[in-house]
Amino acid sequence: MEKEYIIKEFEDLLNLLRERPDYLEKLRMLILTKELLELPVKFEEFRKEVNQRFDEVDRRFEEIDRRFDEVDKRFEESDKKFEAFRSEVNQRFEEVDKRLEKLEKGQEEIKQKLEKHDKEIEEIKQILDRHEISIQELKGWQLEHKVFINICSYLGSYIGIRKCKIKDKSELLEELDEYVEKGIITEEEENDVIELDLIVSGILKGTKEEVYVAIEISYKIGNYDIERVIRRKEILEKVYKKKVIPLIIGKEISNKLKSKLKKLNVEFVLIK
Repeated sequence: MEKEYIIKEFEDLLNLLRERPDYLEKLRMLILTKELLELPVKFEEFRKEVNQRFDEVDRRFEEIDRRFDEVDKRFEESDKKFEAFRSEVNQRFEEVDKRLEKLEKGQEEIKQKLEKHDKEIEEIKQILDRHEISIQELKGWQLEHKVFINICSYLGSYIGIRKCKIKDKSELLEELDEYVEKGIITEEEENDVIELDLIVSGILKGTKEEVYVAIEISYKIGNYDIERVIRRKEILEKVYKKKVIPLIIGKEISNKLKSKLKKLNVEFVLIK
């Protein structure tokens, strides 16, 4: 037989429920709604799900921590490599700086040597120029000497002059002084004529005419020689009142000047 319970007070009810848990469960079902009754179960499921998610979060955080550790290690390795690279770059820059300093020093030495060489070359050039002038003068003297010796032969062969006679410069100067005193020529014209290399008198073979030949001697015939011989020829014509033949004797002449001499009726002879 089931025990009979007499409930007079609330305390009696509590004692009954303590003794009979099945009554407590039945009472709970009467008092609580279905949702409330299921709430502990759902809460437990929720707690498990939350714990699972927290576990997942913890796992992910651990993975993140692991990855951060790897990143830190990589950064440390990168820092080491960068430091090694920076050190190598600095070392190479130092080597480049040293090489540049050496190169600049070498360039300065080369510059000084070039300046010295330029100076030496300029000195050599000046020496060569002086030698060239000396050689030209020597060639001119040799040509003049050859012409002086053979002038009558040249005049006879090329122009047809006979009874060739070279005018002595001292005699010519005395004659010109008289013409200056008479006002026929000026002192400047006298000085100009005296500079002629040779003045020769003779007889033209064809006409038997007595003529003078104003001669300029130049190794390489140029325009200046042409101007001088024409100007001096005109002065002599004022002095002697006779035909004066302008003649240039040389070794070299351009084709252009040959044509010019023919147009101006100036004779020229090239000596081989």
